[in-house]
Amino acid sequence: MSSANDGLKVGLVTDLGRIDDGTFNQYAYEGLMRAADDFGLETDVIETEDRAALERNIQQIIERGCALVITIGSTMGPAVERLASRYADVHFVIVDYEPLSDTRNVTGLVFAEDQAGFLAGALAGLMSEAGVVGFVGGEDIEPVRKYQTGFQNGLAHTNRAARLVSSFTESFTDRNAGQAAAEDLIGQGADVLFAAAGGSGGTALQTAAQSGAWVIGVDQDVWLTTFADGQVQGADRLLTSAVKQVDQAVYHAIEQARDGKLKSGLLTFDLSNGGVGLAPYHATDAVIASEVKGKIREVADGLRLGDIRTGVGAAKGFSQRFVAWATDWNLRAALIPSLAIFTALVIGALFIAGFDPEVWAAFGQGFGHGLAAALRAIADAYSGFFQGAFGNPSRIVQGTSEYLRTGDDTLLLKGIRPFTESIRISTPYIFAGLAVALGFRAGLFNIGAEGQYFIAGLATVFVGYSITGFLPWFIHLPLAILAGMVGGGLWAAIAGYLKAKTGAHEVINTIMLNYIAFKLADFMLQVGGPMARPNDSRPVSPDIWPTAYLPQFFPNDPSIRVNVGFFLALATVAFVYWLLFKTTIGFELRAVGANPSAARTAGINVERALVLAMAFSGALAGMAGAHDILGVIHFMPNSFATGYGFDAIALALLGKSHPVGVLIASLMFGFLRAGAQGMQGYAHVPIDIISILQGLLIIFIAAPEVIRLIYHLRETRETAETVFTSGWGSV
Repeated sequence: MSSANDGLKVGLVTDLGRIDDGTFNQYAYEGLMRAADDFGLETDVIETEDRAALERNIQQIIERGCALVITIGSTMGPAVERLASRYADVHFVIVDYEPLSDTRNVTGLVFAEDQAGFLAGALAGLMSEAGVVGFVGGEDIEPVRKYQTGFQNGLAHTNRAARLVSSFTESFTDRNAGQAAAEDLIGQGADVLFAAAGGSGGTALQTAAQSGAWVIGVDQDVWLTTFADGQVQGADRLLTSAVKQVDQAVYHAIEQARDGKLKSGLLTFDLSNGGVGLAPYHATDAVIASEVKGKIREVADGLRLGDIRTGVGAAKGFSQRFVAWATDWNLRAALIPSLAIFTALVIGALFIAGFDPEVWAAFGQGFGHGLAAALRAIADAYSGFFQGAFGNPSRIVQGTSEYLRTGDDTLLLKGIRPFTESIRISTPYIFAGLAVALGFRAGLFNIGAEGQYFIAGLATVFVGYSITGFLPWFIHLPLAILAGMVGGGLWAAIAGYLKAKTGAHEVINTIMLNYIAFKLADFMLQVGGPMARPNDSRPVSPDIWPTAYLPQFFPNDPSIRVNVGFFLALATVAFVYWLLFKTTIGFELRAVGANPSAARTAGINVERALVLAMAFSGALAGMAGAHDILGVIHFMPNSFATGYGFDAIALALLGKSHPVGVLIASLMFGFLRAGAQGMQGYAHVPIDIISILQGLLIIFIAAPEVIRLIYHLRETRETAETVFTSGWGSV
């Protein structure tokens, strides 16, 4: 329909059944009536009592003057498409059917059954105690397959240990087959059952519910239909239903037809436009834990935004998967950081050339000389940066050749030393960045990572040197790491406790605790102090015992300081991801960070969550201190400050408070710092240029609108979870 039509007459031909039967017929009728009331349209309805009369009913409603005809179900599709070729002036809408691509006047209303099924599977995974979940399917048609695949993947999303057992009735009307399927699945141990099998599925749901299993309906709210508004036995075992909002879809199609905007083809309805979802929990609302409800809301948001995929329609084969990935949101999400890095390097180049006296002297000889000198200065600086961060490629090749020929690795180790140093510098960044990011997730601004790093250093070095060498390394080393984690965690927990009990803001508390930590370290390590090295004029601690050393990758070359702490950092990234996104504690922390009041209403102990979040955050910062003591310097000076704790704030911002994002940002900062040394050594460029680059990166990535403005990019839908810290004094 290409022109607006306020005098549109709309007809509805039901599938087998009546307009009050609780099926799609009823919901389509309700959508039709709502549209008629809102837009002042004339309507006509024919209820189909015999499938043989379907085509005749459609012809009859056309003859009554309906220019828009709505039909229900895939069984009517072929008949509608035949009639569409004969009645070119009539537009047909088919609910739950995908028309042929060459039809000119047929619109199919299709639904993301996979998303609804995914939500149902996620709920089943959270509610199953036996670890066995059942699926009952009807005939082998596309919507049923999408429900099944979505349900299976949703189950795996929330409960990877659960097992799915399935049974098909091969019919939508055989109630005996539905009962048999349910009994079979219950016999296999299923304690949650999801049925997408029409009337057969309704019987399966009743049978399973009456046997004590949890059940989930499909298509419409089966509380109202299959369980007769809660009057049928077993209604108290109905968790919810994976519903298609047919009434909204029909209303939308009619609205578009009235405005002259309804086109042939498909109108797809999913979570993003409210086309599918879960029905109310009804009688089980009080039984389902608030954490489970919160997790389902989180999954629904992930599906709606595209962060979570149902697995339906995934590309097959490596090349297809790569193309799908490259054209999907991942590439678009990487565009802003990539352009930010490029822009920072360009502006950094301007600083390099602009503050080089030789460049200005060359411009005095002519513009061409000056431009050539500027380009040479920029090339030398970034070449030095590359060699400082990654090593000299020719030296690495030469060293590799020498090693293969003679077995002597001296040249090779010299060649890769810059790369290993970049990794070594990145390691404490990872720990410290995770510390601040975890705090952000819980709505807390832990600005005290530097102080926690100090306290962890004191605890680590004390355990490292005071326990004399009678312990084997596999006991002494973990004890020293644990001491650092406990020291940093307890120090940060002080601020968390004050926040929870008094509302004192953690920013003020952690800043003050930083100063206390610095002065405490000065006192403990000053010459003659409680932890000072005996008979030494320097304010340093004793050396730790070798049994507490983090093993080096290249123990025969002490100039290469990278150690197994890097792998410990990678494991910590995985652990923090698991903690935040796969555990109840992590969900509670993120819920408190998103909305403390709502979290408290949902039954979450907000005060406990705040203290735990700060303790976890401090423990992570403590691991940074433990790494530097145990893996790098093997003692503690009173000038232990490195700036890791403050740089960690930038890392958490750059990484969007996501563990993987923090890992990438930490590696970037580590390579920047290592490259700065090479830039200064090889090209004689001030090391402060790297600080400028870091600042520019933070500005451009934290404020992506600047990059969009520079490169004239359109704003895309934000898919990452936005993380805010709580306001002053809020709990």
